[in-house]
Amino acid sequence: MKKSLVAGILVLALVIGGGLAYRFVFQKSGSPGSGSALSYAKVEPLRIAGIGGYSLASVDLGEGPVPLIRIPLDTWGGYAALFAANGGAKPSKDSAFYRNGKFAVELVSEESAQVQLEGYASGKYPIIWASMDSLPLLYDATRQDKRVIPQVLGLFDWSIGGDGILLKQGIKGAQDLKGRTILTSSNTPFSFFLLWYLAQNGISPFDIKVVYIDDGPKALETFRKSGEIAAWVTWNPFLRDVLDSKSASYVPGARLLISSRDANQLIADVYIVRRDLSQDRPEIMKAFVQSMIEGAATVQRDPASALAGMAQFYKLSGGAAEAKGMLEDVHLANLPESRMFFALDNPIGAQKIFLLSQEYNKALGILPQDASYEPERVIASSPLEAAAKSGRFADQKNEIATSFNRKSAFDIADLENQRVVMKNDIRLYFEAQRLDFDPKSSSEEVRQNLRLLDKVAEQMGFMGTTVVKLVGHLDTSRVQEYKAKGQQAYIEASAQAKLISKKRAEFVKKLMVERWHIEAERIVTEGRGWDSPISADDPDRNRRVEVQFLSLE
Repeated sequence: MKKSLVAGILVLALVIGGGLAYRFVFQKSGSPGSGSALSYAKVEPLRIAGIGGYSLASVDLGEGPVPLIRIPLDTWGGYAALFAANGGAKPSKDSAFYRNGKFAVELVSEESAQVQLEGYASGKYPIIWASMDSLPLLYDATRQDKRVIPQVLGLFDWSIGGDGILLKQGIKGAQDLKGRTILTSSNTPFSFFLLWYLAQNGISPFDIKVVYIDDGPKALETFRKSGEIAAWVTWNPFLRDVLDSKSASYVPGARLLISSRDANQLIADVYIVRRDLSQDRPEIMKAFVQSMIEGAATVQRDPASALAGMAQFYKLSGGAAEAKGMLEDVHLANLPESRMFFALDNPIGAQKIFLLSQEYNKALGILPQDASYEPERVIASSPLEAAAKSGRFADQKNEIATSFNRKSAFDIADLENQRVVMKNDIRLYFEAQRLDFDPKSSSEEVRQNLRLLDKVAEQMGFMGTTVVKLVGHLDTSRVQEYKAKGQQAYIEASAQAKLISKKRAEFVKKLMVERWHIEAERIVTEGRGWDSPISADDPDRNRRVEVQFLSLE
């Protein structure tokens, strides 16, 4: 995947307005692969050039001078729509930007996130890429100078497999990460993906240790050779190569915990513009958004030109075929998908990601504790709505919302062989001898049930390609009573316990389908009865429903 702009955003956050102190202490690696111990270090304040006003260059494409917008790019397949809209990297009279808005675009190779943000702050690059989760940091850093407050114009793509978390041999799952050291390849203590995953499993970021190495090959060597590293948050090609026994990067025993193919609506890449340019040239913003939507449609229909442009721009040794492989990690957003992402009523969209990131970063001390920023401060909705009103894209269909592969679900022969990407235990209240509860009840127990299920439904939204397995368990308070009656009585009671717990799981499934509109095909159930207790001292803790998210890869 691309290098994260969060790194550069953190730099910006530290220096604008005099340089804020970064209060979180994390681990920094020694020489990768040297066997040296990992040591603690504080992040020192970093500095970049100050903020200035933007200035648009101009270019004459044969019909007189027109504004020229330079956009810096690192290596990432999600930019394919930009190459398609522009007809390559150079300014072109044949580009959608020129045709729709009489301005030109030039794509500039720039792998450094810091340099990209310096260019944004100085006005050299007034439009850049960012991840939606980085926007609270960027807003906090720029809000003192209204000229550079970011305005999100639209959605480039979702990462669908380009990012993931790898585990070392012996690490079974999320709970095994407590007290362990995790490597993340971005210049912040945590990536948003990791923070989100920890939160879903009830793990505080302070329960783990973090090492950062921004250079992918060096991070790979550290993951391979350091016995202290338990997990690595990384991107392709490292995700693939580490698990491929034929690859030189293969790490024996490593396995994939979760990827953005599982959580396919979590990591969203957006394009942002400086507030001053957005206000000065709204007609350019509308044309830019419509051109990007047009570019995404072109890639879907006939990607050859975009792939050729990417291969040339990135100097890919594998040519267009290698560029095509880069597209496997992304889902380019069309108009209905982008509108869904930014809709206020989308519980897993831009607004929720912004607010989640804000709270995570407040907890870490990266954002001030009194920070309370509304997503609308950075979302510029009018260009996207203008694209909808134009009627040009009326035939486009929302494919990300229906990304669950039903055929794969129907073909599952053995659920136990599927990869569990996340597992939660939730305790739902059921009265004795009842297989259901009344969701309309005002009791606190039932309200807590609904709060827990609401969280599961949200997780299912972010993880739109997974199957969810509901595993019912009963409290073990009567186990000894039945054992005292003899083996046959216990066997019969144990079988009945499995049946009861299965029916309770089926009730939960029915409720999720009816109340949260989850596809029934995405939920399977199992009853474990008294098996797999989690507490010998408190039998009531065993009355629970375990939620497993299973990957179909």
